[in-house]
Amino acid sequence: TPAVGLSWALRVLRDAVTVAVHDARPADAVGYLRRALDEPVSDDLRQRLLTELGSLEYASADTPAAIARLAEAQHLPAEPRNRVRTAVALGTALAGRGEIRTAMEVLRRTEGRLSGHPGLARTVQTATALLSDEDLATRQEVYRWLSETGRHSPELVGTAGQALLVRYAATAALISADEAMVRVRDLLAQPTDPLAEPFLLGTAAAVAQWADELDEAERLVERGLAGQHPALLHPMQHALLNTRADIVASRGDHARLLALAADRGPGPGSGPTNRDAHALMALVHTGRTDEALHYADRFDLREVPENWELNRYLYARGVLRAATGDPAGALHDFLECGRRQAAREVISPVVTPWRTAVAECRLALGGGPEALALATEELRLARVWNTPRTVGRALRVLGTATSGRRGLELAEEAVRTLRDAPADTDMELIPALLAQGRQLLGAGER
Repeated sequence: TPAVGLSWALRVLRDAVTVAVHDARPADAVGYLRRALDEPVSDDLRQRLLTELGSLEYASADTPAAIARLAEAQHLPAEPRNRVRTAVALGTALAGRGEIRTAMEVLRRTEGRLSGHPGLARTVQTATALLSDEDLATRQEVYRWLSETGRHSPELVGTAGQALLVRYAATAALISADEAMVRVRDLLAQPTDPLAEPFLLGTAAAVAQWADELDEAERLVERGLAGQHPALLHPMQHALLNTRADIVASRGDHARLLALAADRGPGPGSGPTNRDAHALMALVHTGRTDEALHYADRFDLREVPENWELNRYLYARGVLRAATGDPAGALHDFLECGRRQAAREVISPVVTPWRTAVAECRLALGGGPEALALATEELRLARVWNTPRTVGRALRVLGTATSGRRGLELAEEAVRTLRDAPADTDMELIPALLAQGRQLLGAGER
């Protein structure tokens, strides 16, 4: 229908958008917004409507249209906070399509125009750091700057930026879980700009999940998701959903993991996600290996750009290959996962315990000395983070690699560590009990 030119028409259309978004009908919301933009509106309102339209087109998997709308919105006059919202949405859409360098340029250009708004500039810096995870070289460059600035002038990176540095230190095996949680809780207690809060909450939730503070992590995830604008594209939406899946995996809820993977959410990517990795392992852990093999066949990893989600998927595919009698194939996946993680300075076993996985493959293939060295290194790194889950897993594999009386002692320590854990560690306790049983049988102690 042609433009009406009356205020009530625009109000009705915007109300219809709100209802459609609430009912998870992004395609309908897109239609209403396109019609709303036919009405005479100010440049400032047009900028906001274009940002919402681009975000919803992305949710409808129309990435080229989304990027075009968001780019148009970026060139319209708007108050600084709306400029930041648009830049973050455009950066997220570009990164999702693999155009990470362009995304970084958009964010840096926006940051350069916020000289009179240091808090907003910090928020853009945080978004830049988060999205840089999609590209190795960019990530190294961004975190080098973030680390140096945070070390000398932490106030210049803000609470959300400092939380990202805690996350970085955790994955680099530089701090313990207890120390990480002290830092994160201190940051959560400080005043934070509303635009920066999603980054703080999402990062804190990830650290809490790694630290096995699962209830706290879950509260942070739900708080973060509740604060997300349903019609604005934001990178923390994806990050929070990933952390929710990580929490579910830690609790061993395989049915829910498979349900979460079935709802892939918005985005153009055809490659495997973190939730796909969890689904693959859930199928393996529930004995559905034929389904898992079929699930894995959906992805051609030769066509997938390098990112952290691919690393997690490689680990999961290694688990599948090990479970289906292909230790050599599993070894390849675990080693490739480890190589890629090391290049990103992700050293701690809290994310992908590839060393213990490689050690088990080496043992299956007769490589005892290599297995022992890897398991020993894994235990050393696990004791840095020092949660029962990471330490118990490393002790289990080291016990198997060591064998003999010392191996039995390590197996017993693994079971004790996991059994006494305050968090639900059944996913690690059950393999530890089985490993201890096998060693006892081998020693003739029935």
